[in-house]
Amino acid sequence: MIEMAGLFIIMGITVGLVTGLNLTRISEAFTKGFREVLMGAIIVGLARSIAVILEDGQVMDTIVNGLGTVVGGLPPVLAAAGMYFVQLLINFVIPSGSGQALVTMPIMAPLADMVNVTRQTAVLAFQLGDGFAHILYPTSGYFMAALALAGVEWHKWIRFFFPLFVIFMVISLSALTIAQITGWS
Repeated sequence: MIEMAGLFIIMGITVGLVTGLNLTRISEAFTKGFREVLMGAIIVGLARSIAVILEDGQVMDTIVNGLGTVVGGLPPVLAAAGMYFVQLLINFVIPSGSGQALVTMPIMAPLADMVNVTRQTAVLAFQLGDGFAHILYPTSGYFMAALALAGVEWHKWIRFFFPLFVIFMVISLSALTIAQITGWS
């Protein structure tokens, strides 16, 4: 990342010089660009800090374990749906897909075996629960940065996106039900 940042600075200076700008004008353009992305950078930092606090405080493991316990008592079709909702909730706390997999899959795989849900269906529940929520939750730093750069307020985005998100949820639950009933593996 450090090398890429340096490369972007060099490219900006080079392009400025090639287009005939002096160093003062190039510096002013950099300053203007920094101002435009500053709010996005702050939001990314805050979202990441929440994740770091939850990881280092070992709060996420407790949350995942508690949610896994709730899903464990359901019949197989409802357990698959429960796994999906658990992943949706976990995605709020852990916006990183790989981080979410690292934390939840060691619990969800044996849980799937215990409640007669195929492991492939458990993975599907993970993928569906992880996928669409990234453009819903304010804890997703990159998403919030994109909204800030686009000049869209989060509450306006939610009013626009939430009906579509509900449709995605219905489709996801239908896919999980079919996967569980057919014994997808």
